Amino acid sequence: MLSQRETAIREWVRPGYPEMNSRRAAMKTEHSLSAALVDAPMSHYFRRKFADLPDDELACRIEETLRFLFISHECSGSIPVSKDIDEVWHAWILQTQEYTALCEKLPTGRFIHHSSNDYLSFFDPLVGERDGLELDVRMLALYVTNFGPFDERRARHWLLAHHLLQRCGWSLSELNGWLLESSSGAGAPTQPVVA
Repeated sequence: MLSQRETAIREWVRPGYPEMNSRRAAMKTEHSLSAALVDAPMSHYFRRKFADLPDDELACRIEETLRFLFISHECSGSIPVSKDIDEVWHAWILQTQEYTALCEKLPTGRFIHHSSNDYLSFFDPLVGERDGLELDVRMLALYVTNFGPFDERRARHWLLAHHLLQRCGWSLSELNGWLLESSSGAGAPTQPVVA
């Protein structure tokens, strides 16, 4: 018999379960990836690792890290998230068994590698310097398609969303409206991510 946590993971995360596509839209407002993927030992680890953060901010960063990892197989360039999210990712990777198990539960079921641009620059001196606007827009559109509209707390962890809100003066409703329009337009995804 499956535990409640295992059932949640099967229903919300791994593709191939008949109920997943019809239920994924409900995940936008009713469920978090953290609830399905972060167990008590990892919660304890993150609280110790990021002891200086208030619980609600830590929970937000963990959730945004999971959301990025959930759609990361569509990311072929520099990561589109803040250093704060990258730090949570780094902390998770240090727990190698737990990180491997997490990757197996995400849409592709494959290990998600992480390389520094400093390392990758050996192979491509321009890594991280190219205009990745199209990729960033695609990632934000995937976010909205899979998880619903951004709110203020979450948008600041996504580089382009933060830029548009802070430097270009967009409102959250303008950002979300544009992304919903982009997700139904040319080249942007119209369906939630299913590997």
